[in-house]
This record gives sequence, structure tokens and C-alpha cells, in this order.
Amino acid sequence: MSQLTEIQKAQLQAMGMANSCLGKRVLVTGATGFIGQHLCDALVNLGADVFALSRSATDDDFSDKVKVCPVDLQDQEATERVVRMVQPEIVFHLAGLVNTQQDLSLVIPTLKNNLTGSINLFLALTQIGCERVVVIGSSEEPDVSRFGSSPNSPYAAAKDALTSYARMFHKVFSLPVVVARPYMSYGPHQVTSKIIPYTITSLLSGVPPQISSGRRICDLIYIQDLIMALLLTGFKPDLAGEVVDLGTGIGTTIHDAVQIITEIIDTPKYPEFGAIPDRLYEYPQIADIAKTKDLIGFQPNWSLREGLELTIAWYRSQINNH
Repeated sequence: MSQLTEIQKAQLQAMGMANSCLGKRVLVTGATGFIGQHLCDALVNLGADVFALSRSATDDDFSDKVKVCPVDLQDQEATERVVRMVQPEIVFHLAGLVNTQQDLSLVIPTLKNNLTGSINLFLALTQIGCERVVVIGSSEEPDVSRFGSSPNSPYAAAKDALTSYARMFHKVFSLPVVVARPYMSYGPHQVTSKIIPYTITSLLSGVPPQISSGRRICDLIYIQDLIMALLLTGFKPDLAGEVVDLGTGIGTTIHDAVQIITEIIDTPKYPEFGAIPDRLYEYPQIADIAKTKDLIGFQPNWSLREGLELTIAWYRSQINNH
């Protein structure tokens, strides 16, 4: 998982933040997810006292330095109990249902998982007080200032509403919230239903991946860079009330990203573009990295090719070991 590199540790040192995590009581919701597990490991590596909250969490999911709290945030009383027990100083709220399909059946599940559970957490945290709450938004949220668009999925609508609630809790109830919007992250340990690991594992197995036209433009960020950005968002002072994009600021089409993967793996099998339909109402999703640099001083360390090479090497090792 995410052990910070010497370069990243030096960056924290230069910012005067090398010891920001030391001894801090940090609660991570959604801790068994792709980002959550990497974040928990990085926090432990920096000396934080980490509490991992997830409906499905068990002690086997984490190192023995992480305290596991199996809780469903939709249960308001249980959420209040665990928050009172943990008394967190810093909270990273990653929990939620991540499914960007344009499916009517997802309206209620995304509402309950991404909004109701979050509000229960905000209510509990407002009662005890804490130093920082990092709420994970989404690049799927519409950027009206740039594209004038509405949410294009139930998930995007729920995340958009979550950002509004988070900022309201900050403005009205003084909850020190920062909304962090990760763009398309990838790296070791990601579930293979996501486009990058799906393409990698398909090609490594000799199966041509079935892909859309690939015209969609995304901002792809390597998990190690994303974890660094999250740490800065969690511990940098004077950020409450802000919305921070966590990406590279570079737009890449899915077609080009898949082409790079194909080149690195060097396989005779070739992705089948156009095999599945494109989603409706797509628009470019690229982080406003200028604002991010200004707010938290974040600078990505890995190029797309470097990140993909590391990711492919990890999935190749997993296949070879089985």
C-alpha cells in the first residue's frame, strides 16, 4: 500500500508539515475502499492514530496499528456512538456508493449512501467538534462555471448535494469542512471493474478489453499523488470552507490512456474501441490545478506513463503469483 516516498517526505518537510500527523487521532470512513486503504497506510506511516470506519471492515483488512470500527453511517445512533468514542481530531470522509451509471435504480441507493450517511456523520461531528473534516466530493460533480451542465448521473447529483450540505455545515454550524474532489485515480489494489485495471488485467490475460469510443477526456492521477494531495488537504491550515480539486490538471482521452497501457504491455491483443456505448452528457473533467497549488502547494510527482508502468507491474506480479 502507500508508503510515502523520500521525495514526498521531503516535500512535507519543506512545507513544515512532516510532523503534522504525529499522534493525531484520525478517523477514515470508507476505509476498505481503494483510496481508503492507501490513505490509512500512509497515515500510519506518518505516525497518526488511525481509526478505520467501514460497514465491512475487519481487523484483517489493515495493519495492527489501525483500529477498526465496523459501522453503517446510515445508522445515526451508531454513528454518534463511534464518533463520541473515537473523538477524532481529523476526519477523512471517503464512505459512499461509487457507481456512475445512468440508471434509475441507483437514485435511492446513492441518496442514502452518499448523502444521508454523510449528514449523520456531520451531525455527530458538529456535536463533539474537531479540527478538520475532509469530505470526498467527485470530479463527476457538474462545473457550472466551466460547462454550465447539470449532474449526469444519480451519483453525480448525490455528490453535488453533498458538497452543498458540507459547505452549509461549515457556514452555519462552523464545522471545519474542506471538500476534496479527486479526479480519476488509478494504481495498485484497485478493483478490476474500473477502466484502468480492467484494461490492464484484460491485456495481461490475453483478452481484448471491450471499451467505449474512448473520446471521454479525464484527468488521471496516480494513487500515490492523490494520497499526498489528501494529506495536504487534511493538515494544511486555513482551508475550511474550500473546495479543492485533486488531479494533475492534464486532460487525457480514455483512448490515449488505453493506448499507453497497450504499448507498455506490448501485447498482440488490441482493445476493441466502440464495443460498448459512450455515456450520455459527458464533458471534460480536468482539475483546476492552479487553485490547488495555491491552496495546498500540491505538485504531482508521477507522469501518466510512470504511474501506469508501476500499476501494470503490480497487476503483472499479482497474476504471476496466482
